[in-house]
Amino acid sequence: MAFIEWTEQFTLNIPQIDDQHRRLVDIVNKFDDAAQKGHGSRIMSEILNDLVGYTQEHFNFEEHLMQEAGYPKFDLHQSQHRQLLQKIERFQFDFNNGGRRITPHVREFLKYWLTSHILKEDLAYAEHVTQSDAPVS
Repeated sequence: MAFIEWTEQFTLNIPQIDDQHRRLVDIVNKFDDAAQKGHGSRIMSEILNDLVGYTQEHFNFEEHLMQEAGYPKFDLHQSQHRQLLQKIERFQFDFNNGGRRITPHVREFLKYWLTSHILKEDLAYAEHVTQSDAPVS
């Protein structure tokens, strides 16, 4: 069983974002699987690099979409993105600089962050975006 099961409740009805969220869920599941199996630091480092890089890409895409749609809570959402990204970059930094042990806290944080952010924050902007005239691309 996957660490995070994708369900329709995560669907925002913006195909590009839904695809990106599925990819993030896949990365977090891959991360959890590797951590549970005690994979070596090289593999874990590659997964963390993928998570950080793809999260940056995803946040940039979302923020562009929100700006195009004139989302009124853009600044708050962008601030949340920055805080989340800093936290996972910190996990990556700690891991790469000697703290090569992934704790259950890190895994649970990633699960909580991804699921709660999609279900609360992203759902709110998605409703605004789908009701606006802004192009979704």
